[in-house]
Amino acid sequence: MERARRPAARKMEGTRRVTRRSRFPAVVAAIALAAACASEGMPPGGPVDKTPPKLIAVTPESGSLHVGARQVVIFRFDEVIAERTRSGTALDQAVVVSPSDGAPSVDWHRTYISVRSHKGWRPDVAYSVTILPGLQDLSNNTTRAPLQTVFSTGTVIPHGEVRGVVFDWVAQRAASGARIEAMIGKDTTLKYTAVADSTGRFVIPILPPGALRLRAYIDANRNQVLDSRESWDSSSVALADTATREFYVFAHDTVGPSITDVTVLDSMTLRVHFDRPLLPGAPLDASQFSLKLHDTTRTDSVPVAVRRVSSAARYDTLAQQRRAFVLDSTLRADTTAAGRRAVARRDSLTRAAQLDSASAAQVASVKASRDTTKVAEAPKPSRPAPLSEVILELAAPLPYDVFGALSVSDAVGLTGHVHHPARSKQLVLRKPAPKDSTASKPRRP
Repeated sequence: MERARRPAARKMEGTRRVTRRSRFPAVVAAIALAAACASEGMPPGGPVDKTPPKLIAVTPESGSLHVGARQVVIFRFDEVIAERTRSGTALDQAVVVSPSDGAPSVDWHRTYISVRSHKGWRPDVAYSVTILPGLQDLSNNTTRAPLQTVFSTGTVIPHGEVRGVVFDWVAQRAASGARIEAMIGKDTTLKYTAVADSTGRFVIPILPPGALRLRAYIDANRNQVLDSRESWDSSSVALADTATREFYVFAHDTVGPSITDVTVLDSMTLRVHFDRPLLPGAPLDASQFSLKLHDTTRTDSVPVAVRRVSSAARYDTLAQQRRAFVLDSTLRADTTAAGRRAVARRDSLTRAAQLDSASAAQVASVKASRDTTKVAEAPKPSRPAPLSEVILELAAPLPYDVFGALSVSDAVGLTGHVHHPARSKQLVLRKPAPKDSTASKPRRP
């Protein structure tokens, strides 16, 4: 029995030895892995890419002459670029060829972009090929400046240019991304093109001297063609060297404005809203409005004369100033303890707001002085916004619980069109519910 146990014990001991030996390499590997994780160093995969794609070569080089009609324009970068821009559009939307007689062919080749003209470059014409800001790499690093090359199929590159700003006239803001076209003479197929930047500014370079027809529009569907419902504006210029223009784009309707809504502000004041803006040079007169009231107890209608027509924006400004003055006078006229506390609290809040604004201005000025990057200020339109709302002041107070009809004649839109025949807008004058002055205010918890 003893002899039988010894071989079994030896066998078990050998098994234990093998197990310990087999565990030793695993323990060493685990220790090495922990040391590698604990040690400081560069993570696997190399450093994080934080720089946008850099243009390293362009063919043909800017300033080249005698370029062939079938020359392919190539922009080559130092890394792989994405197939879409930062805004999500395809690359062909980010490439502008000027002048152009059709959409170019834009192809992506990982580290470079090729641009071809379907019909070939015209002889003795200077071209500019521009990649707009927004090109990005695979790490979403985006270019902030346009990339451009200028070349000519002839012997000269003209230096004329037109620069300016495009505004959305009705919205009173810069038209970012608007397209601007310049056409020479009777040739409407070859168009010199530019795209407005985020501030609405644009530059059309390499223009030959002569008479130009300019047009700016908001390409809402991005098909690079002016459609019937898109806002646009046009101008003409006799170019010698440089010229500057401002465009105020708007929808060119062939239908005049009509009344869409009437709000009764009080018994002698109406707010009238039009479906289209009014032409600034053709203000509305009180005689153009007709207000008739219909009482259920009478068979005929009662006319109400309009005494004055004014701008809704001006009325709102004056009303706000009047409310602020009345509130201030009411508060200061209250000599009770609660009234004095309310005035003191309001004055303290006003002073705190002024101090906060001054402090914010100081912080902003310090940041601006430290920041070396120049931020382009958004331009302001020199034309006022066209009116879409007016205020009617009546000659007599309106009665309540009656129906009425308001119409306007010869209201001129931005394109000079009027609405024929004049449409009437129905309105109902209801007596407002009386306020219960005896009701106690709910207590604050």
